Amino acid sequence: MSLRVEQDGRVRRLTLAAPARRNILDAVLASQLLNELRDAQAHAETGAILVDAEGPVFCGGLDFAEDLPEEIFKFGRDGLKPIVAAVQGVAVSAGVALIANAHVAVAAQGSSFGLTDIREGHCHTGILGAVAAAIGDRRARELSLTGRVFTAPEALAWGLVHAVAPPFELDDRASAIATALANADPATVAAILAFERSAKD
Repeated sequence: MSLRVEQDGRVRRLTLAAPARRNILDAVLASQLLNELRDAQAHAETGAILVDAEGPVFCGGLDFAEDLPEEIFKFGRDGLKPIVAAVQGVAVSAGVALIANAHVAVAAQGSSFGLTDIREGHCHTGILGAVAAAIGDRRARELSLTGRVFTAPEALAWGLVHAVAPPFELDDRASAIATALANADPATVAAILAFERSAKD
């Protein structure tokens, strides 16, 4: 399995677990992730979802040789349970889109990010759309055109992530946020997420 799933109280943890492949988003991992996200959204005893990854790379991008469902780039809009991302190391391309889909994202100090697909002659509109929804069209376009790598402080300033923590505190910080959200009033959380979704439509 490319994805590890754990239930801790009311938090469903989904861990990208293919570090040897830099947790690249291929058809198998995308399908597993979507299925587990849908299951978590439908599970009455799950109040929040925590997405993290094994190894030094959060997600090394997209396998352009495979067809991925478009839903993988907009799953954050579809549910009424909050998604928290804990990001370490490197997030590239599709990895940045996964972060953009989270409702709250925490990054480890020293993490780096990039929309680097232009370097290999690729452009995925789903990735660009997800990132633009999080940080704005103009910034997302510039990052896609230049393919430059940016830092955790820049990601924080632009709103891609909401907090930066020392690496040894990353899991505790993200877990605490996910637990607090999971134990909040579900109807209120759902109303907030529904308002955010309607505001973007």
